[in-house]
Amino acid sequence: MPTSTQDIEPPATLHAALRYAELGWPVVPGAIWKDGHFVDPATEQPVTSPCLRSIEASTTDADLVQEWWSTPGLHQPNVFTTTGPEPGAIAVAESLVMALADNPWFATFPTPVLAFPNMPIAYFLVRPPLPSVIMSDHARVMDAGMPMPLPPSVLETPVLWLVTPERAGNVLVPDDALADLIHSYEKRKSA
Repeated sequence: MPTSTQDIEPPATLHAALRYAELGWPVVPGAIWKDGHFVDPATEQPVTSPCLRSIEASTTDADLVQEWWSTPGLHQPNVFTTTGPEPGAIAVAESLVMALADNPWFATFPTPVLAFPNMPIAYFLVRPPLPSVIMSDHARVMDAGMPMPLPPSVLETPVLWLVTPERAGNVLVPDDALADLIHSYEKRKSA
């Protein structure tokens, strides 16, 4: 199992960061995971935050993205986005993920979904504005301003797409549409 971004082709993180910025998702360079903690990818010195720049510095500017991911060093930075105007995120428990994925509506109108192996949740990326809460025991709205790693990042494990942005037509479904799907599933289940 990879333990740092050295196992990823260096151009892959730059290409991914540029692609996400092109989709309108602000990106920020991230630390890598090495020997049980986050380190600066250029120097391998420990850092206290997984993001190498402030969340407020997240950008969709291609020139700045090119600069950040072309900085010389031992490794390429991971790719993080910041939840907020684009994309928003709803964390969904593993028990509900497959039910949503198998739903005919979701098959017709997918949205990007990312996951971390061995974690019992997946993140459905949606178009805000997000409700402050979803009345569900199996899903919750992620706060705006939360850093979220995107593939091909590697933390303790790789970050993976369950549904790629391309499979979703490079479109985020509206948050209320996914919230309605979650509510309808939970109503049927409790009936």
